[in-house]
Amino acid sequence: MPSSASAVHVAEDGEAVGSLRRFSEWFRLTPAAVVSCLRERAAEGVILDAGRGRRRLLVVDARGLEALCECGADTGGA
Repeated sequence: MPSSASAVHVAEDGEAVGSLRRFSEWFRLTPAAVVSCLRERAAEGVILDAGRGRRRLLVVDARGLEALCECGADTGGA
């Protein structure tokens, strides 16, 4: 699970996909559920730009990480 001391998680290029996979593992959610959770519960705290090729960006603030914890708990994951 990510450290609560980190206020913002930023990933660029191929790291965005890796970050989704890590969030999926940490919170025991599918990658699609991670994206849905962030969109539904923390849309203001998340920037997700799929871009093309390696031009991808994922920014998640502390509220986004809290939302993922909540979604994980709701599904019995985290």
